[in-house]
Amino acid sequence: MNGASGSPTFAQQRLICFALLLGVGAFALVVAFLLQQNGGAGLSPEVDPMLGTVVLAVGPSMAVAALVMRSVLGRQADAQPSATRAGARFRAVLVPMAMLEGGALLGITVWMISGAAVPNLVVALVLFALMIALVPLRDPDEGVR
Repeated sequence: MNGASGSPTFAQQRLICFALLLGVGAFALVVAFLLQQNGGAGLSPEVDPMLGTVVLAVGPSMAVAALVMRSVLGRQADAQPSATRAGARFRAVLVPMAMLEGGALLGITVWMISGAAVPNLVVALVLFALMIALVPLRDPDEGVR
């Protein structure tokens, strides 16, 4: 992936993926620090218990939607000619990672508000793990050049 079609190089794409991971990880660490300073209590004195239910609905939904999107966009990218394949492959990784990031940030935010690690932090960590699994480690077009 040489970036000739306007898409970032493979190294830049991987760096963008790591930046997404770093953002979620840094936010989780800040929230953990805030909660530790607050004795483990959430930042809101009264929290609607429906928030945990929302996280339990949104988190798995985002995981499924992201994996479906990854599969669909991945197949479309593989069918592209080599000149446009780099950008399509990047979208096939970036879009699902952004979906997972949204779900993870929701879980972490509700954890911060409520102080309840279960289910909020658990859902966020599962989505974070899926994000890690999507990060491309090697260039699939490396031998094609």
